[in-house]
Amino acid sequence: MNIAETFLSEFHQESKTTRRFLERVPGDKLSWKPHEKSMTVGQLALHIAMSPGQVIQLASQDESPPPDFSRPNPQPENVSEIISAFEDSVATVQRILPAFSDTQMHAIWRLKADGRELMAMPRSALIRMILLNHLYHHRGQLGVYLRLLGVSVPSSYGPSGDELPEFMT
Repeated sequence: MNIAETFLSEFHQESKTTRRFLERVPGDKLSWKPHEKSMTVGQLALHIAMSPGQVIQLASQDESPPPDFSRPNPQPENVSEIISAFEDSVATVQRILPAFSDTQMHAIWRLKADGRELMAMPRSALIRMILLNHLYHHRGQLGVYLRLLGVSVPSSYGPSGDELPEFMT
C-alpha cells in the first residue's frame, strides 16, 4: 500500500465518524456560537464539511498562496447544505488523493506570498497536518458545541459519554 492509499484508508474511516457529527448539528441552532470570537455551529460544521476537498485541491498544486483568513466562514442555511458539501468534499478527496505517487507525496509543497516562501513541507506532511489532523481538531470542537447545545455527542474512538463505539453495540 502506498502513502496515498494509506491516507485514503484513514480518511474513509474518519469520514464515517465526521458524518455522524455533522448529521447531529441542530438545524434550528445554526447561528448559535459559544463565544463572540467563535464561529457559529453552522460555520464550523460547514468548514469541517468543505475543508478536506479544499485541502486536497491545494495539495495537488506544487505551491499555493496562503488562504484569505480575513473573510468570514460562510453561514449555511440548513443542515442539508452541510451534508451535501461534505459529500462533495469526500468525493473530491477520493478522486484526487489516490492519484499521488509516493514520489509526489515526498515532493516539497510550498506556501508563497508575493514570491516569498512562507512554508515548505513534503506533500504528505501537508495532507497529514491540514487534511487529516485539521479535520480531527475541528470535529473535536464540534463535539464541544454539540455538548453545550444538549445534543448527544457521537462516539469517536471510544465512548463519548452519550454512546458506545459501534463495535461495542
